[in-house]
Amino acid sequence: MRLVKYIAIAIINTFGVVIGIIWVAVPATVAQPSLNYQLALSERQPDGETPKSLSELYKLRDRLKVQLDNLAKTPDNAPFPAELWKSAIHRQQSQTLTQQLQNVQSQIQIEETAKYNWDEAAKFAAQAVLIGRTSNPSSATWEQSQRLWQIAINTLRLIPHDSFLADGAIDKTIEYQGNLSVATYEMQVARSVEKVRAEEEEIRERARKEQEKKEFARREIERKEQEKKDRARKELERQEFQRQELARKELERQEFQRQELARKELEKQELARKELEKQELQRQELARQELERQEFQRQELARQELERQELARQELARQELERQELERNQQATSQPTPESTVTPTPTPVTPAASSPNFFFAGDTNRDGQINEQDDAGKEQWSLSKGALILFNDRNNDRGKIPTWKQTKVSAPRRAAMLSQVNLTLSENFKTSQLFITADSIASPHISVFQKTGDGWQPVDISGAKPLVFSTNIVLGVEAKQFADRNWNGTVNLKATAQSNGQEIASTTIQMGVSPWMIAPNTAPVTEVQVSDRGAVNSEFISQLKQAVEPTGAKVKVLQGDRTWMQDTQKNGYVQLPEESDIRLFNVALKSNSEPEKNPPVKSTQNRDLKVVKIGNPRSLDPVSQWSDGYGNLQVTPPIPGHPMGRVYYGNSGNASFNPEVLDFIQAQRIQGPPVDIDTSWLLTRQVDEIINFIPTQTPGQYVMTIASPEAGVKLLEELEGRGYGDVTINRGLSTQTTVSAALQNRALIQHNLYLQNQKLNPIIEKLKREFLLRDDQIIQVPVMFGYSGYAWWPNMVNSVPVNGKLLVSNPRGPMIEGVDYTQERLRQLLLPAGVSVSFLDDRYYQELKGNVQSATNTVRKPEERPFWQSLPNNY
Repeated sequence: MRLVKYIAIAIINTFGVVIGIIWVAVPATVAQPSLNYQLALSERQPDGETPKSLSELYKLRDRLKVQLDNLAKTPDNAPFPAELWKSAIHRQQSQTLTQQLQNVQSQIQIEETAKYNWDEAAKFAAQAVLIGRTSNPSSATWEQSQRLWQIAINTLRLIPHDSFLADGAIDKTIEYQGNLSVATYEMQVARSVEKVRAEEEEIRERARKEQEKKEFARREIERKEQEKKDRARKELERQEFQRQELARKELERQEFQRQELARKELEKQELARKELEKQELQRQELARQELERQEFQRQELARQELERQELARQELARQELERQELERNQQATSQPTPESTVTPTPTPVTPAASSPNFFFAGDTNRDGQINEQDDAGKEQWSLSKGALILFNDRNNDRGKIPTWKQTKVSAPRRAAMLSQVNLTLSENFKTSQLFITADSIASPHISVFQKTGDGWQPVDISGAKPLVFSTNIVLGVEAKQFADRNWNGTVNLKATAQSNGQEIASTTIQMGVSPWMIAPNTAPVTEVQVSDRGAVNSEFISQLKQAVEPTGAKVKVLQGDRTWMQDTQKNGYVQLPEESDIRLFNVALKSNSEPEKNPPVKSTQNRDLKVVKIGNPRSLDPVSQWSDGYGNLQVTPPIPGHPMGRVYYGNSGNASFNPEVLDFIQAQRIQGPPVDIDTSWLLTRQVDEIINFIPTQTPGQYVMTIASPEAGVKLLEELEGRGYGDVTINRGLSTQTTVSAALQNRALIQHNLYLQNQKLNPIIEKLKREFLLRDDQIIQVPVMFGYSGYAWWPNMVNSVPVNGKLLVSNPRGPMIEGVDYTQERLRQLLLPAGVSVSFLDDRYYQELKGNVQSATNTVRKPEERPFWQSLPNNY
């Protein structure tokens, strides 16, 4: 009918009203808008076009919308009254199409709802199947599966009976009800099994409690029996102790009497020995003074003879010059001119001091070359500018007097270490004499040599003897010592030209000794030194090699009595410019204590290592005997205001670090002023027991580790709180005990908390203030100290950084699940810095109250950047 309608509408529009009346047959159903959806669709669709799915409904809806749109475009007004029926037909068609579209849209909503419920039921069913496939499902699992099957069935029941999916929903409902029955059965079976298991577990639990009750009664009987035995044993021990104590006191009394007699005898012998020594010293002193007097007289006579000879030579030279001058004058007067009747007097040569005719300079700008650019600013020396001199220790001289007091210097020890100074002259100075003089303060501390065809010759810097004349003179200057409390390390050298006994030109330069510097612990290591103590430290040396050698550094094992290698010498360096590079020289400060037991340690990496002794040995009381060890002298990495680092040391109050060495550090003016740290509470009085600087993975960055007794106490409390009170700490050491036993020693705990509050916390504040440290740069390492100030367990702060690896004492902490808890705590503390840790077995040193850093020494690679480039101008 719909196709007939469309054809009729087309004919009406084309051929007129009459043809339309013939073909259009208005159906009887047009006036029946209330017919149901199936009837409305079936009477208006051709055979086979009734929708059977949701997609077909969508297509039918789209066609009806298109028909309505086309009908709306057709005018419904009749041009003639006789054609009013056409408008009626147009309206009837529009109403019919609208009704059909509403019916289709209603059915679409029904089908969409049915499709949604179908999909939801399928999801619940899939979940139920997945849960039912669980390995060894419990009753709760089957109960959950049962609930999901029920939800799926209820969801299918929401599908309308007139939906396309109604028949399928019925089939699925029957299928799901079967699965629901299976899940219900399995749930009941699982519940029965669980009930049986619970009853069996209850029986086993009652049996276990009964067994525990019997075991407790048995242990109680054993405990009482053991207590009875212990009381008897302690009584026997008490009686034995009293007997031994009486015997010990008697032996002590006898020993004291013996020692007292021996002491008095020794004192008597010592007084006699000192008296003999005094007499011998007086005799030697008189003999020395007599020898010095005779030597002085001999030198004075020799000096006077030299002066006489020099005066005679100068007089002969003067007479020769007068003779030559007279001959020239005679030649001039033999040919007089009309304009002149008076003999002319020659004008003396007086070139200016800064003229190229009289150039005298060292490497003022420190570029490794000497040229005209070095003339500017040569008169004023500073750490950042001016010619540098090297300290050139004359180790080959075996005399007991200091190098700077040695007046007879025939040749430089090593010419390569001389600082060159050039004196360049014009031909005008050929007949003059040249002298080099030094200021009176610096003269005893330097030596000057002239390079000649016969090698380096000493130069008289008193001004008494002239140089060997040349228009291009090369001088070499060396220092006999570093700057110290008595000399600031600078020298004013003056070059003078004289003619006929009169000064015709002169100029002065100022030079300074290159300062001695310490490389910080963050610098690369080339060599680690350790003393061979035999079997007692063989394992330590083996572990040391395993840790160090993969980093590229060497391990040097030394034979001798140097147990504490760190205390014997402090390795440092000096710098000197050369063309396009710098020259580095290793120089070590050697301990003056027991020199016969501490010969200089020569590094295999630096065969030209020089050793300097500063100050005199001190007689310290037994409590402060380690204060002068070089473990008590350390330096920071570069910090704000101190680009080469800053020295710090331990101060025990009544015995600080050697004041002469501290004055020496201060005189270098580059890593000072030194900062003193309170170490009066430490057994060794050395600052490396509590402070260390460690490089991180980030170049130029570092962290500072500091001993923290409070962290040590908290570590023990943490262990006990986690139920590890019975675990052993200080394993294998003389201080071995358990966590709980250590915490029960309240005197020890209070002592360490006192150290934290009264000693370490003020030290941390001072370090932050002096070194401008941030809180995130400070790592507080758990350590505990005994009453006399020794590390109660191996001190992990007394460690050695070696090329990205940190060598640390094995703390022998509590073993928790196969891991040393204290070791692991340090690794966690250092983890943000990216530090790799190697723990070494230093039990031998721990029992002697020292650890890894104290037992070793390092040769570190000097700073490659020139120190003068790191300093502000005129520093």
